[in-house]
Amino acid sequence: MKAVIHPGQSLAQVESHRADCLRQRNIAAKFHYETSRQADLWLKLHAQYAPPADIAAPYQAAAVTLAGQWSHMDGTLIALGCGGGEKDLIILNALPSGTHFVPTDVSEPLALKAAEAVPNSAPLVFDLAVAENLPAFIGQHAGRNRIFTFFGILPNFPPNEILPQLRALSKPEDRLLISANLAPNGMAAILPQYDNVPTREWLAEFPRTHGAGEGAVNINIEQDGPLEHIAAHFAFEEACVMNADGEQFTFRPGDDLRLFVSYRYTQQSLGETLSLHGIVIEHSFLSANQEEGVFLCALQ
Repeated sequence: MKAVIHPGQSLAQVESHRADCLRQRNIAAKFHYETSRQADLWLKLHAQYAPPADIAAPYQAAAVTLAGQWSHMDGTLIALGCGGGEKDLIILNALPSGTHFVPTDVSEPLALKAAEAVPNSAPLVFDLAVAENLPAFIGQHAGRNRIFTFFGILPNFPPNEILPQLRALSKPEDRLLISANLAPNGMAAILPQYDNVPTREWLAEFPRTHGAGEGAVNINIEQDGPLEHIAAHFAFEEACVMNADGEQFTFRPGDDLRLFVSYRYTQQSLGETLSLHGIVIEHSFLSANQEEGVFLCALQ
């Protein structure tokens, strides 16, 4: 099986974006999922700190509700940022057997892994945050009756950066399922899910493979306007030169490279944030600990 690669994921454009990230000292999320090793480290981390048995319930409840409203026998489920695809498959399995599956991810290894579970699926590889002409690209592989799943993406971007991209993809007749990480008891309670060895190993892979020397991955709580997020930074402990797109980027001891963010919401702040972008929550489904939610949404 082969994935269809968006033109924006050409080696030249990816390298140019990588260089921009090093120049700005702020690494885009997609660069943590590029290689098979990175994908394996992420899957290992996800299995340890977000086991499917603990979080399946809200996805199953959302699947039942959506299936009860969905009358199309030949629709398409488009999984945006599918990762390993486990959550998207919960939704797919509740839909009519003729539903087409289009797993998409910025990581080709992850898109292919998700596609393995469903015969005749159509894996696509693109960067949702920056890809141009994305509605037309996806339209080549999906019909009119479309469901978009948007699981695990919202936490990794400032909402003003990613939600306009999502809204531009969707049409009023489409259905949309969004997951969000919640912090019902405050950020300190969920910090151990990120401040751990597997997370550091996964995030350290990027600086390690691009020429960084000794350094530490520091994980803390930060504020962005009304929203809080977890942030991971690589603190350089020795001078080094990192390379991308034929350029060299010099770092000295004490310099900082932001590797990762994860935004956390309350139900209220999520509803307010989505509404600013023309997305309305119709049904909410929460995990038992209320730290993960799945939201069936409509478009204004």
